[in-house]
Amino acid sequence: MGQSSRCRIAGKRRRISIRPEDGNILVLTAFGLTFLLGFLALAIDTGRLVYARRQMQTLADAAALSAAAGIGTCNGGVCTAMQNAATSALTENNVTGISFVPQCGTSSASGGITLTLNNGPCYLGSADPNYNNSDYVEAVVTEKVSTIFAALIGQKAFTVQARSEAGGTKPKYCAYILSQTASPALLINGNASYQSSCGIVVDSTANPAATFNGSVDVSTSATDIVGGDLINGHPTVSPTPVTGATGVSDPLSTLPAPAVGSCGTSTTSPYSGSQNQVTVNGHSSAVFNPGVYCGGIVANGNTTVTFNAGTYIVKGNMILNGGDTASGTGVTFYFTSNGSLTMNGNSHVTLSAPTSGTYAGILYFQDRTDPSTVIINGDTTSSWQGTIYAPDAQLTINGNGNVAAYTFLVVNTMIENGNDSFNLGNDYSSLPNGSPIKKKLLIHVAE
Repeated sequence: MGQSSRCRIAGKRRRISIRPEDGNILVLTAFGLTFLLGFLALAIDTGRLVYARRQMQTLADAAALSAAAGIGTCNGGVCTAMQNAATSALTENNVTGISFVPQCGTSSASGGITLTLNNGPCYLGSADPNYNNSDYVEAVVTEKVSTIFAALIGQKAFTVQARSEAGGTKPKYCAYILSQTASPALLINGNASYQSSCGIVVDSTANPAATFNGSVDVSTSATDIVGGDLINGHPTVSPTPVTGATGVSDPLSTLPAPAVGSCGTSTTSPYSGSQNQVTVNGHSSAVFNPGVYCGGIVANGNTTVTFNAGTYIVKGNMILNGGDTASGTGVTFYFTSNGSLTMNGNSHVTLSAPTSGTYAGILYFQDRTDPSTVIINGDTTSSWQGTIYAPDAQLTINGNGNVAAYTFLVVNTMIENGNDSFNLGNDYSSLPNGSPIKKKLLIHVAE
């Protein structure tokens, strides 16, 4: 062969042979990258779920604690007050579009936030030490959280849920006797009957701070006395009073007094706004409107007076004489200094406090520095629904009844005389935002 032939042979390209082992490396590399990406996707979705779970727990805690403040308001079970409180708590955490599930119901978590409120707890059944205990509220918050990468393998969403419990006390007292020195600060005489679904507390350190005379019948959930007691005759006091108890402060000390404007309002007979007393004479009737009554209000025997809803500012006295009938829904009476209520004889009263606003649950408010005695005489079907608040005054009860769903007494001292029967209920279901004397939270349990 010539030199040119050798050159052509030498110039041919060399073939490169790929061994089977090299292909395996490529497959393993691709598999490893897929596994790594899958693990990374799982980690991202898991991280989102952990974060969502923390958010759900925060919401459950807030809902349970807020709703627990309404324990007792509903008189058993979950009512509007609890739902409103829980909703407000979630709204403050930037949650909207909340769906409620009935007591011990099951959430489908179809979309958005679902809130189940239970009073008492029932989600865990008998395994929960607070199971069916109405002193506790249970909140279960549920949400469906969409996935990012897990959706590629068919898992488009996960249900995230958190549960929390909070406990509260129903109002222990509905009668507060605030004097710390009077002896006695509480006096129940004769054949009087005092029946209460809640307790009474006497702040006086005197001995006696409370006296029960004659054949009185006193039944409460608790009678707590800071000082001592004196029991004369053959009274029935149940349960036995607890002396040496811990005192309480004025539960309405932060309640603002109504603004007192200039004189002027109207009744069925026009009221000019002078300083003269508004008087309704016997065997007649009158309709009163909210306003400032600078000379007080007097209804003389066997009259019928109706008070339209609103706040009444009374400068002076309000006197209802024997046989009068007085009614009003959604009313608050505020007495400025040197004025008070006197209800004489066998009058009939059906008065109820507002259910919303600053003075929700406040029926009677006497200036905090006014010591003028408040006198209540009513027939057996009278109703004083609301709080009688006269922290520097004596309350004297001579009447025969009170059938209101709830009544609070917050006074300096109290005397109940004669053969009367005065009852204090504790059904606050008419108050959407709960009792004007708020509850105290006991404990918080989150899971």
